Formats: sequence, C-alpha cells, structure tokens
Amino acid sequence: MTSQQRKHHAARRMDDLITQRADSLNGFRNDFWKLMHVLRARTDILSPRRMVDNSITVREVEQIVNACVRIACHRFSWKRNPFDWDVPASSPFVQLRSLVHHLFDDYPVPEFMTSVWWKAYPQQWEIDLYLYLAIGKGVRQFAKHSPLPLTRRMAAQFMQAPDDLSPGAAFRWSQVLALGGSERLARCLIDRTLLSEATSAEPFWETVIRFLIQYQPVSAVETAEIIRFIQDQRFEPAEQIWGRGSGSDPVQPDFSLRGRTLMSLRRHMANWRNDLIVKGYQPPVPLDPLDKPWESCCIDAFRLEQDGIAWSIEELLTPRALKQEGARMQHCVAEYISYCKKRISSIWSMRMHQGELRKRILTIEVIPETKTIYQARGKLNRAPTESDMKILIRWAAQTGLKFREQV
Repeated sequence: MTSQQRKHHAARRMDDLITQRADSLNGFRNDFWKLMHVLRARTDILSPRRMVDNSITVREVEQIVNACVRIACHRFSWKRNPFDWDVPASSPFVQLRSLVHHLFDDYPVPEFMTSVWWKAYPQQWEIDLYLYLAIGKGVRQFAKHSPLPLTRRMAAQFMQAPDDLSPGAAFRWSQVLALGGSERLARCLIDRTLLSEATSAEPFWETVIRFLIQYQPVSAVETAEIIRFIQDQRFEPAEQIWGRGSGSDPVQPDFSLRGRTLMSLRRHMANWRNDLIVKGYQPPVPLDPLDKPWESCCIDAFRLEQDGIAWSIEELLTPRALKQEGARMQHCVAEYISYCKKRISSIWSMRMHQGELRKRILTIEVIPETKTIYQARGKLNRAPTESDMKILIRWAAQTGLKFREQV
C-alpha cells in the first residue's frame, strides 16, 4: 500500500468514526459538528497524516471523538464559542485540554480533571464535579457526591493533585497527604492497590492508611502486600483464601489493626493459618482430586437379599473408585474417567456379600442418555455367568434399562 493509499484509508476510517458518532446524537448533533469543524480547520489533531505516520493511534482518535461527543452533550454549560478558541501549539491532548478549559471554565479547574471528558467510562459524578468547579464552586460543596468524606486540608490537596491522576485517585491522594502521609505512600496506594479508587468500606480503610502512615517508611512492595492481605482476610470469600470447602464468608470478617504494631502484623501475615487454628478456626479438609465426584445419572442403585447372599449394584462416582475397581478386577475401567466426567458413560459395580465374604462380581457400563447396559465384565474381562446375568436382568427390569444386543 502506497503512502497516498494509506492516507486515503486512514481518512476514510476517521470519517466513518466521526459520522457514526454524529448519527448517535440527537439534539446536540450541530454542536458536535461545530467541534469537528474547529478541530479540523485549526489543528491537525484529526489529520489522517497523523495516523499514517503513527503520531496518533486509532485508540487516541476514538478518545478525542468521544470527548467531543460528551462536550457537545453539555452544550448548555459552554461559556464561550468554540470558534473563539486560542489554539496552543502543542500535542493533541494538550490542545484538547485547552479547548475544554476554553468552553467550560469561568474559574480554574485542575488539569487532571480534564481527562474525564475522554476517559473510556467516566462516571457521571466526575463530569458533574468538573462543571461544578468550573463555575467557581468548591470541592467541599460537592461533598454529598464525593466518594470520600472531605476535610478542608483534603480539599486543598485535591486541587493540587498530579495531572496524571483520575478524579477518584486524586481524592485518595488528597486523603493520604491530609492525614500526614507522603506522596510516595499516596502514589503506592494508587498505583499498586485496590485503594486507587473509593471503596464501600472507607471508614475501615482510613484506619489502615493511618496505620501505614504511622509506620512509614515501608517499602512499596510490602505496602501492597499488606493491603492485599487485609482485603483477603476481611472481605474475600474464605473459599478463595483458605481453600476449597471454606465457604463464602471471609476468613476474618472482623479483622482490625487495633492494638497491632507493624511487627505483630508481619508475624500474623506469616503465620495467620496457625494463629486462627489456635483460636479455634477449623480449616477445611483438602479434597483430593481423585475424590472429587462427578454428577450421578438418574438411575437407581440395586439391593437384593436371596438365599443368604446380599447383592448390590452401585454407580462409581470418583476417579479413585474407578481406579480401585480396575485394580481389583484387573481390567482397564480406569480409562473411562473422562467419559464418566462428561456423562458419556456411567460405570457400576456389582458386588455380593455372604457372611464375611465380600466380592466384586461385575463391572458394568451404562450409557446414561439411552439407558442402555452397554457391557458387563468380570475379573480379567471374563463374560458374565448365568447367575450374574439373572441379577443384572432383575436390575434392568427394576430401573427400565435395556441391553445392547451383545453384552
């Protein structure tokens, strides 16, 4: 593909995207086209050449076009005409930030807030907060919509948060610094932990942040490990943390840092299983994969007492049971494990009990879908005897099973 062809292809692709977004608008379509006209006439943000020489990616083009859709949809909050915009000579997103400030700002809004217009999935409160600050209202006046309770000190730190943060991360940043923490700790919590945004348990997590501030400096790696450990113990299902069979409740739903030091927390993180066992918490018995059962088929087992002999036919439902059957009967039934798991086949064991004598008689394969006794074999793959068949026929009659022509 020649350079001219690549440019033509990029232009068509960009035009299709812009037209598609415009078609999705109703009352604000003209405002969207105004923005497109300004960007194309006065900048090279949406120039196909940028896509051809890779100075802008398709994803970035989509972000810019989507930002213009959102900006157009808030036309009634514009303070100025887009045609009066004084375009800075800079990169595409710096220019887009400048356009946002030109259209909306009566009062200065922090640079990090502008990203709400082009982020993939902005929350409505983020856009509302931008417009709130743009008309001169304070962030504390937005408190009822804020993801975190705001103090005066937090509000001041919020307005000075780094440009690369999201609004949610900026609230966390301001909280850490207002509580006396370092920028290093704030950056660690934002970049490495679930505390990059507000949670549903903010009062608890504030106690954790205060604890970390008290014992700073702690390495970024250990800080992230502490947050992950506390989240696992207090909030995640025990099934995921302790092991299979532990249930859906957290291991330590009342976990607290009250009365702990950093050293005692480190010891507990290293020995928490033993600590809980000493307190009476019973760990689940690990389930061996060989003992994990598959679903039984809807066929009844068989019991019969006749002439002092107890007969039984029961389905084998675990890999271990099939392996034991194959070992005792000296045949290859253990190879049917995958078929049983998929319910293509079901394997049954006919046994007899007379006095102290217990004996395996037949291994039986039944096809669940058709309720067909496909084959039956004794030890070393011998064919069923006449007495074996009489028991098998009685079971078939009782459960509605049918026989393959040659069992």
